Amino acid sequence: MSMITSESSLPSLTIASVNLWCFYEWNERSPHLLSLLKEMKPDVVFTQETQQNMEIDSRNQIEMLNAELEYPYSVFEPIEMRSEQKGKVYARPIAHGLGVLSRYPLEKEVVFLTKAEGDKETRGILICRIKIGEKTFTAVNLHFSNSDEWAEAHFRETLALLKQRKIENPILMGDFNIFNIARYKAEYGDEFVSSSERYNYISYPKDNDTLDYVLLPRLFDFESFVCRDEYVSDHRLITARIGFKE
Repeated sequence: MSMITSESSLPSLTIASVNLWCFYEWNERSPHLLSLLKEMKPDVVFTQETQQNMEIDSRNQIEMLNAELEYPYSVFEPIEMRSEQKGKVYARPIAHGLGVLSRYPLEKEVVFLTKAEGDKETRGILICRIKIGEKTFTAVNLHFSNSDEWAEAHFRETLALLKQRKIENPILMGDFNIFNIARYKAEYGDEFVSSSERYNYISYPKDNDTLDYVLLPRLFDFESFVCRDEYVSDHRLITARIGFKE
């Protein structure tokens, strides 16, 4: 949880990210996720594969989680409507997208990414401008397509888009769908440092590898980073405490 000692002090921010894995085994997983978030108390939570399935509940998953967590600010941003998923056809389309929980006010913007030929899923990024005291952080919640080629294209497109829009010092966090993000160090260069450069962790235990990262601009530094082992999804929850460099 961030701490601000005076108006002139530089705030730090604790931000978490988890791919919610839709509603698969939700009744089993959600209590563990709630318990973990209550324990860790992140200022901002980014979620991917976040859904609203009216056959299960009238609320989306952000609303369901926040019924207990009680963050003052929340966002569910559908990126696409799905009529089927992994061979299951739904009686009513389900909303599928990105979510945010925040202790601080934020402005958000969705930008859709280019859909490659053969890609069945629509992808987008959620740009969040989070105001803490006199400072504003820009953090981007992302989930790229599930293919090396498509994820790489989405990563490059995102970096170019942020530069084109002159968005300064954006924090990138989420499910990159890229194993070993450091392979792309030439793409993001010295402007960013990734969580996997600083910390050794596995966020996707199925493949004993990592798909989830924080890409931190050099203006900031990692104060701490945790990847928890608890079963909350097919991805693990990652949490970073970040602060401004003096």
